[in-house]
Amino acid sequence: MFFIGIFGTDAKVVPVGQISGIPCAACGHLANFSVCRQYSYVHAFFIPLVKYGASYLATCPNCASVYELNPELGKQMLRGEPVHPAPADLHLLKNNCVPRCASCGAPRQPGDQFCSRCGAKL
Repeated sequence: MFFIGIFGTDAKVVPVGQISGIPCAACGHLANFSVCRQYSYVHAFFIPLVKYGASYLATCPNCASVYELNPELGKQMLRGEPVHPAPADLHLLKNNCVPRCASCGAPRQPGDQFCSRCGAKL
């Protein structure tokens, strides 16, 4: 957040809806993805004046991997129109399906017995 007197900038995330029947590229499950709109805005006295930098993010409920949805499809969802995206309309941003160390959160390989970062037994 940035302030100059009574003006400032901020960011907001708003739920838009769900898309059904799309296979997750990270975990492989067929899931109902939750879609949110993320944007930044300029405000005066905490009243939004100008919105910019909008993007639409879809999240897999099974593995919590995050995808960026095609902006045109996101705008259709915002208007309440039915949307049937293809897997190519989702771009993987964050793969959360990677096994991690319980102690430090470092990525690990399936056969590891000890963490390569902190040395904890897995």
